[in-house]
Amino acid sequence: MKKKYKETIQILISKSFPLLKDKKICVLVTYFRFFACSLWIPPYLRIIVLSKRIVNLENSAVAGLLAHELCHQERYSEMGVVKYFGFAVRYLTSRNARIAEENATDRLTIEKGYGRELYILSEIAYNDRKHKGIKEYYLSLDEIKSYSESLGKW
Repeated sequence: MKKKYKETIQILISKSFPLLKDKKICVLVTYFRFFACSLWIPPYLRIIVLSKRIVNLENSAVAGLLAHELCHQERYSEMGVVKYFGFAVRYLTSRNARIAEENATDRLTIEKGYGRELYILSEIAYNDRKHKGIKEYYLSLDEIKSYSESLGKW
């Protein structure tokens, strides 16, 4: 499975993430409560942690998830090391910082053309009891659809 996800990530990078083209991104698949998370340990170690729970998701939902995580990685790259460390502290200590980051990442995912995939993933996540405590961090289904439509990317 890990190989499949890495191949999908490479396809997404070549199609929509030129900033990440020369970056090595490690993919870990493990038991994890949420579907995924993205980390950067500067200067070189970039990690996307995927839950074994995603094996049952349809391909479009996995594409939405991976595009969202790659958007995090792109945002981290644009921050640079010093700003990233400040961001990481705020993200870990502030609910508002998490909401701002996840909303911005959802918007970037849509801007890159993955609004429908993000919508499909979000439908699943919104109905998943393990995501109950974090749903508020992300765009709602209506926000995903309306923002996608406003950009002509629905």
